[in-house]
Amino acid sequence: SFRNMPQFMSFIPSEETVRDAQYETDAVLDHYFYHDNTAPFIALRLIQRLVSSNPTPRFIESVATAFRTGTYLSFGTGQYGDLASTVAAIFLDQEARNVLLDDDTSSGMLREPILKVTGLLRSMHFISNQRVPEIQD
Repeated sequence: SFRNMPQFMSFIPSEETVRDAQYETDAVLDHYFYHDNTAPFIALRLIQRLVSSNPTPRFIESVATAFRTGTYLSFGTGQYGDLASTVAAIFLDQEARNVLLDDDTSSGMLREPILKVTGLLRSMHFISNQRVPEIQD
């Protein structure tokens, strides 16, 4: 037995089916946006992209709290999901600004593999023997 019985809609567009589809879409998006795991998930991904590849759980929780509450220090509007407070929490956190972590080999961002290979090839002054096809007009 289903908790929410499935509702089948007609493929023939009518005002009622379009309205129902919009309501269902809004309900699903709200469910995903306000899920308990959304704030830590977004916090982890933003931290990994902007500051550190291996953030501490305290850093993730701090950014997730800023996402949930919508405030960080004096930044944000107080609404759930406010990106101003989230970004402020990422860049103003002690882990992102600590100078002592610059010497730590386990902190910082990892380079993407293609950037590593490109850097290696550039440092060796690599010249390709492959002919690159020219585009004729």
